[in-house]
Amino acid sequence: MSAKIFKTNNDSPDRSAVSACAEVLKNGGLAVFPTETVYGIGVNAFDEDALRLLYSKKQRSLDKPLLMHISSLEMAESIAVLDNRTRELIKKYTPGPLTLVVKRKSAVPAVAVSGGETVGLRFPSNGFFLALSRELGLPIAATSANISGFKSAVNASELSSVIDIADVIVECGKCELGLESTIVSLVEETPKILRLGSFSKEKLEEVLGKCV
Repeated sequence: MSAKIFKTNNDSPDRSAVSACAEVLKNGGLAVFPTETVYGIGVNAFDEDALRLLYSKKQRSLDKPLLMHISSLEMAESIAVLDNRTRELIKKYTPGPLTLVVKRKSAVPAVAVSGGETVGLRFPSNGFFLALSRELGLPIAATSANISGFKSAVNASELSSVIDIADVIVECGKCELGLESTIVSLVEETPKILRLGSFSKEKLEEVLGKCV
């Protein structure tokens, strides 16, 4: 069955689209939503059955962790162990195209993070995502909205590969940045940039000092 599709905009998201997307996630379904970087496909981060379904339908290897898409420091604190420099970075530069890898709390299902001890925190600034996250009130475990191995979707017209695997798709046109988030690991004393994307190394070093 093809996904139910909503078309809306980021500045004033359609409340029916927000509610429909949140309801799908609450009920164990897969939702496609925009971020400022690329479109994502995600599930309720605490629903292990939904997490396994996402891996299966996307044809994603179980050894590739999902990112926790969240909208507040409080939500981050509920699933991750944060130190003061991480809190400072979150307060100064999120929401935005940044993913922080930190130690996870036990609340995060092991399958979501490939059995590892860390978790990636992603803070999208997209208006629709923020409305969805606030209504749902839970982290969304997500990855790019495509079948593994294919190009990430930065425009609604590029979502054809996920129409048959998602339960709901929210289209908001073209993603603002069109380039994945920067990923930085804060697990060790010296921050390590794992992927340089839409967020600059210079901004990271304003808060964290030298990054490698």
